[in-house]
Amino acid sequence: MDSEPATGPEPAEGSGGAGGGPPEIRVPSGDVMRAVSAHADVRRVLSDPRFSRELRRGGPRLARGGDVSDDRHSLLNMDPPRHTRIRRIVSGAFTPRRTAAWRPRVEAIAAGLADAMAGREPPCDLLTAFAFPLPVQVICELLGVPHGDRERFRRWADVALSTGTAGAASRSANGREFRGYVEAFVEARREEPGDALIDVLIAARDEGEDGDGRGLSGPELVSMVINIITAGHETTAHMVASAVFTLVTEGRWPAEAGPGLLEEVLRHDTPATVAMPRLATEDVELASGTVRAGETVLPMLAEANRDAAVYPAPDTFAPDRPSDGVPLVTFGHGPHFCLGANLARQELEVALGTLAERFPKLELAVPADEIPWRTGGIVTGPARLPVRW
Repeated sequence: MDSEPATGPEPAEGSGGAGGGPPEIRVPSGDVMRAVSAHADVRRVLSDPRFSRELRRGGPRLARGGDVSDDRHSLLNMDPPRHTRIRRIVSGAFTPRRTAAWRPRVEAIAAGLADAMAGREPPCDLLTAFAFPLPVQVICELLGVPHGDRERFRRWADVALSTGTAGAASRSANGREFRGYVEAFVEARREEPGDALIDVLIAARDEGEDGDGRGLSGPELVSMVINIITAGHETTAHMVASAVFTLVTEGRWPAEAGPGLLEEVLRHDTPATVAMPRLATEDVELASGTVRAGETVLPMLAEANRDAAVYPAPDTFAPDRPSDGVPLVTFGHGPHFCLGANLARQELEVALGTLAERFPKLELAVPADEIPWRTGGIVTGPARLPVRW
């Protein structure tokens, strides 16, 4: 799917941190937000309860015509205690132990996709042949969603995470279509339950985790499934493609997908460039200046992962880089830390290991500067990645 024209944040006219605050930027919607990019500031904004995800109605948004911040039933847009209740119900499905139990199936799916690739005449688009199908098949099996609907998931997720003006007219209709699909899917599973994650969530909806009647509401359940489908494949697919691009162009292919390499890939090629905006409910002092109550702040994840004060030579890809105990913000930080981070790490490790073993001579099929990159959205990465072997 072709990307939209570049529509990323840009400095607002006269921006310079008026009043000593972080710089103002104009986001694709045309609204102005304060941008924080220092590693310490991003972590503070993501964890300090004075920065709320419950944005004001009619307040600044990333995308014109509304975006994911408008769904009041979404876990992404809740503060405690609502957020705490729903997070508690869902988090048990994504523990390290449960994620480790899925690994054999993730490996089998990756091997099957690699087999299909090997049976083709190169070149092929790695995104279409491998990077997208892997997380989509995993999340479909995990949730119990029909496998044949995966192309629709890609389209729905792509529009949902877009911020460009080209997608404004279709974003609302796309959201209704996606939500209608999930509502019908939930009802079908309620009538004929199985043992997938969706059935666990439905049980939480119908009974409450502790039998106290405080499970997921119907709209909360639907929003949760939409979030899992969207986040469960879009970021992971581009993370895999970006990692392959970097490893090949840096002359490090094939590479053993050890912990150091994986961490550096996640730092160097952060797929989600920004976190969801936060609303300051009080004046807050940051290293970059004061954020005033009522201002909207945009945490810049990719820039924070390349903060020279934390990561020397931040633009250099260095798998042997000492961690010094500094956590990445690739999956966020604080209460909204990504529920699926363990699964995403596992998929990345399996993907790179499988590709390196099966295609040790993998290379780009076109010059690196001819690779088109996805823009106009929250997630970045190659829009297409032609490779040969």
